[in-house]
Amino acid sequence: MAITISVRLEKSLLRELSAIEKDWQADRSEAIRRLLAKAVSSWKVQNALEKLREHKVSMGKAAEECKLSLWEMIDLAKENNIDWTGYSKEDLEKDLKVLGGKY
Repeated sequence: MAITISVRLEKSLLRELSAIEKDWQADRSEAIRRLLAKAVSSWKVQNALEKLREHKVSMGKAAEECKLSLWEMIDLAKENNIDWTGYSKEDLEKDLKVLGGKY
């Protein structure tokens, strides 16, 4: 069920919206829906990447929140230089000591 909302736009933004409508050959409502969907999707990705950076969610949960595959989320994390593993150099050194330095 669709709900109608209203917004106030600056004239400059309205001119840009009109240009998009013409380019897409879409009416104003369609253009706004498409732009808003893209903005929401982008926000979800950025939010999930930030949560990953802070180790607040797993890679799988981040992908699920964004409706992306695990591989797509991993690629995005790599592109943004995010270490999602939480495995530090100190962790490696401890593990190597446990193994008796045999690696």
